[in-house]
Amino acid sequence: MKTLRKQGGWYNGLIMFAIVLAIVVFAAQPWILLALLATLGVVYALQMISQGVEHWRHRHDPPGHAH
Repeated sequence: MKTLRKQGGWYNGLIMFAIVLAIVVFAAQPWILLALLATLGVVYALQMISQGVEHWRHRHDPPGHAH
């Protein structure tokens, strides 16, 4: 029977391989990371706009007006 250290070797090797592969992909295709950051920025901006509109609507409702 293999020792626990030898059994865990494939797992540690797989993690290192995945990390190196991720670094290589992002180094070869930096637009993937830029696209992700741009998407997050757009989502954040839309949330801020939505909150601003809701705030404006709440402050400019005529008295007695129900939504």
